[in-house]
Amino acid sequence: MKFTIPAFLILLAGCSPSVMQIGKINMISNRNVETSFDYSLISSYAGGSERELKKSRAENIEQAIDQTVRKVPGGEFVMNASIYMIDEQYFAVEGDVWGRKGNVSYRGFAVGDRVTFKRVGQIVYGVVTGLKDDLTCYVKLDGDAGGLEVRYDILAKGDTSAP
Repeated sequence: MKFTIPAFLILLAGCSPSVMQIGKINMISNRNVETSFDYSLISSYAGGSERELKKSRAENIEQAIDQTVRKVPGGEFVMNASIYMIDEQYFAVEGDVWGRKGNVSYRGFAVGDRVTFKRVGQIVYGVVTGLKDDLTCYVKLDGDAGGLEVRYDILAKGDTSAP
């Protein structure tokens, strides 16, 4: 069977997930928003990269909201939200995530926590300097001017000091 280049491109394009915007909303949340609290913008356009949209497997809009908000440490609700349908069966939400800024903890870790983890077979020590998303945070290693992006699941927290 002989394919021409345009026919091959059409076949290839047919294999990628279809993304269709189905609505825009000023504010959306699955949680109660406390009117007396002064919320801050934490992340703009969260959940909106093409890759994030196509990876979404939220079966309803509620799950899509949760996925977007939970990816941002301290996130509470989404403003200026766009809702997408992926492959006519999944949903994704993109927008500005607002929440509590400052001394937020995520997965048990907060900025300033002493942590330890194994790196190239050695135990290393450091301090959490930033909470990136739902998978990783930034850690400044003891005795090192730079920092690393480290997965939460390999970190141990507590009174960890170098021997």
